[in-house]
Amino acid sequence: MQRVWHGDPREETKTMHIGRDTKTLTMTVGNAVLEQVSKYSYLGHMITEDVATLKEVQIRIQKTRQLWENKELLRRNVGLNTKKRILACYIFSVFNYGCEAWTYSKTVQKKIQTFEMWCYRRLFKVPWAEKKTNKEIIQMADVGERLLKQLMKRKLRYVGHIMRGSSGPLLQLSLEGKIEGKRGQGRPKRNWMDDVKEWSGSTSYGDTKRKDENS
Repeated sequence: MQRVWHGDPREETKTMHIGRDTKTLTMTVGNAVLEQVSKYSYLGHMITEDVATLKEVQIRIQKTRQLWENKELLRRNVGLNTKKRILACYIFSVFNYGCEAWTYSKTVQKKIQTFEMWCYRRLFKVPWAEKKTNKEIIQMADVGERLLKQLMKRKLRYVGHIMRGSSGPLLQLSLEGKIEGKRGQGRPKRNWMDDVKEWSGSTSYGDTKRKDENS
């Protein structure tokens, strides 16, 4: 059986300029000018022209908070250990989607930690009037590893696969390839590779790769 698509591909094709400066693109297919967009969703992951991870994290938080509307999570006759497993498998798995592509600025890290504490307070039904500290909540949760630490490990494993070429040559090329042009003025924004260098204690991409090869 052969599927035939009768739509116009020009209606489904968009353009986007990624960078600090805003730029209008004029790309045509035939006589039609393609629409330029500032963001689009790809496989559930929001991609924006400024490549801002914070926006994606906010969207992930919004999606996971909607899951809490399922009253089954908060039923009193569900044991605490079961609730914790549901939180890890059902709530956090939705939030973690695509986390390997994130850039973990201080603001993003704070957002993740705040979201995690919100989930635990909701899970244990701790009213704000009790004024329990985050440390007390974590002790109640008895978690082996904090959410942020889990995400960091996932990203490091992912970059390790890319460096070893097990994810394919295209991903390796996108990570190691050089881009022509000049660096913009002002302090550079934290980028995806800055996380890896900081967490691995490396000074450069080459240093990171050597450490991975020797590990």
